[in-house]
Amino acid sequence: MTMQEKIGKRIAELRKEKDLSQQKFAYEADIERSFLTHIEKGRKNISVGTLERISAALEISFKDFFNSDLFNGKKRSK
Repeated sequence: MTMQEKIGKRIAELRKEKDLSQQKFAYEADIERSFLTHIEKGRKNISVGTLERISAALEISFKDFFNSDLFNGKKRSK
């Protein structure tokens, strides 16, 4: 899995934990919903500024965002 895909998967995971639709979350993060869809599917690369807005909307620090098994090389149990 590429870093781009991991970031997208993490965003989707955290958004769903907050029970937010893509539309509502995109509005809160000030990005287009269609762009968010591409990000979550790992199809678009995002800037640090965009990730900063996404993290703020998720109310999570960069440290906590990247503190996940996705980025630490561990596989999650299903």
